[in-house]
Amino acid sequence: MPTLQIRSDIRQQYSLFGAYTVNGRTVVVEDLIVDLTRAIRGELPQLLADRHAFLERVGRKAARYGFLPGPDVVGDADGTSTTVDRIRRGMLDGFFGRTTADAWRLNPTVPIPPDTMRPGLEGTGPAIDLGMAFGALNSGASQWMWDWEDAGGDYRDQLYRAWVNLADILAHTWDDKPYVHPTKQRSYRIEVPPAQWPTIFHRVPGLHLRNRQMTLDGEHVPAIVPALVIHAVSNYESQQRNGSGIYYYVPKIETWQEARLVATLLKRLEGALGLRRGTLKIKMLNERAEYALQQEVIMWVLRENLIGPNVGRWDYINSREEMFRHDPAMVIPDPNAVTMTEPSMSYYTMRNALLATLAGGMPIGGMAAQMQNPHAPENDAKALRDIWFDKLRERLTGLLRIEGTLHDTYRQSWVATVQRDYVDAGREPLVTALDSLEQVVAKLTAEERGRLETLGLIKGGRITPLELTSADLTVEKLFSEEARERLLARPKGPTTEDGLRYAMYMATEYMYQQLQGNNAAAILDPRTGLRFMNDLATYEIFWHFLYLTVYHGAELSADGVMSKKGDRVTPELFSKLIDERRDTVKELFKTLNVVYERTHAELVLQVLKRQIITTGPDGRLVPQPRWIKYGSRVLLSLIEQPAADQQAILDAILSDRQDVAARLAREGDPAARVRLEKALQAHDYVYDVMQGAAPAA
Repeated sequence: MPTLQIRSDIRQQYSLFGAYTVNGRTVVVEDLIVDLTRAIRGELPQLLADRHAFLERVGRKAARYGFLPGPDVVGDADGTSTTVDRIRRGMLDGFFGRTTADAWRLNPTVPIPPDTMRPGLEGTGPAIDLGMAFGALNSGASQWMWDWEDAGGDYRDQLYRAWVNLADILAHTWDDKPYVHPTKQRSYRIEVPPAQWPTIFHRVPGLHLRNRQMTLDGEHVPAIVPALVIHAVSNYESQQRNGSGIYYYVPKIETWQEARLVATLLKRLEGALGLRRGTLKIKMLNERAEYALQQEVIMWVLRENLIGPNVGRWDYINSREEMFRHDPAMVIPDPNAVTMTEPSMSYYTMRNALLATLAGGMPIGGMAAQMQNPHAPENDAKALRDIWFDKLRERLTGLLRIEGTLHDTYRQSWVATVQRDYVDAGREPLVTALDSLEQVVAKLTAEERGRLETLGLIKGGRITPLELTSADLTVEKLFSEEARERLLARPKGPTTEDGLRYAMYMATEYMYQQLQGNNAAAILDPRTGLRFMNDLATYEIFWHFLYLTVYHGAELSADGVMSKKGDRVTPELFSKLIDERRDTVKELFKTLNVVYERTHAELVLQVLKRQIITTGPDGRLVPQPRWIKYGSRVLLSLIEQPAADQQAILDAILSDRQDVAARLAREGDPAARVRLEKALQAHDYVYDVMQGAAPAA
């Protein structure tokens, strides 16, 4: 039997392991983690390698991103196989009530639990800090997603602190008890009765992440596995008593094969706990354009467990940066110019709702990232209004009249803060009854009304649902080349020096926070005075934008301080912007009496610079040739490492693997070997090199 190794301080400090009684069965957490890891350890490396291999084929013009071919055969975790065509026809048959052999609907065995469907705002954040966790319960949100990926990673022991906090909360350990924060010197209390708590979801890590505190046979355990197991085992009994269940959010899925792997884990976990198939429920982030292209098939594969798909705005843009990274014509404009009213984003949002509705699921809207700015309270009114407008736009986007029947689909959406007035700001458009929604629309300003009219959501001041007939809802039209182009079209907008500067500001501000263990960081927007929540997803879009504008020499559309309209973005321009950023940060630190050299600031600038530009054989600056899918994994590879090792790790990440392996083979000094082994592990983590995977081809 393979041995699961858990870092000793984690095992000793946190009561998350060992035997539990769940659903009348005795289960051992470690054994379940081993079982689920073994169930996918052969397939997961290959799926991650397949992501890279397909992208390389696209770069060689040997493949293209698009809807799946109709004759392709798809299989689920329960042993059923069918074709893509039959899945599509069966989705429409199920929606229109046609009794056919192919007809299917989501949740055929265990219905969607009512507490997951309450209209309103869904909040998200980590449960690392009990004060913040209490704030989540008091926020008035209808659902709360405790995040073990973007907002709460495995820095030091914070993942396990969060799991213990959640288990204690759901077991009502803190009911009617104050929590005195050890550093803030504030007392926190759960102020609302359990019946008014948000419905709790647990966001598990993406398939690409590994748990850095657990290994099995010397390999790090896929981070999704302990996240699934610990939440279910720790909280199933509590949630049964609470009249709720074990619900997850699953991010970053790109293909139906990856969805089947998730289904395999869910089915295996249900079986271990003696639960009926489909008892564990999930929402999924439809945040990658690859997912959007396979949405109907992914929903079919996960039909036993899936409540519905969630719009993931920033990741959707970032995924298109990656999918078309070889094409200079597809480099996106300044990211801050790409809003949800942009045509491809609007179509993606509508299509998410439509396909979920056709399959019998519940779509969820996207994130409003506005945060309170205590240093500029005069900006609160605009932030609150922006949230209100965003949620009204989503609600109207989800109004679909199909064959005369109105489907009101977007009744849930996201907000990024526990601040009660910010949660309240977005509630009205979501919770208002449909027959009263015109009264909400009447509150629009002329400018807001114009934006919604441009999208076709209102006309003459009146709500205008999207009208569809059965003739519109055919396999041929839903999965046409026109639909593909609308999903993947390059957003229109400017590419400016100021946009580069803004992207660099946002990326480096986030990197600085992440290297201190803060995966979710509220960052001040210097243009508006508003604060926005940023996480791993927003970081990726900004640094990938910088990479691609430099790599392809994007043309600037306006004059700048260092450039003119029509100039191309060069490595030299990027280097000047890095130097400018360094000077700005140093001046800021002086005013704060902070010693620049004692911070992560220079490391942040060096990491960003080396990910985007390098020095060629002739000594000139050139674009960095290595594309990194998730730059956040570079940060995760450096965090917690001694300063003496960080440079070696970064060197390895930006080197050919065979060169690093050859240096390791030649090295005789024990200390240097340990450093190189660590560096090679970091390289493999960043590029998804795992045992059992075929090389990209």
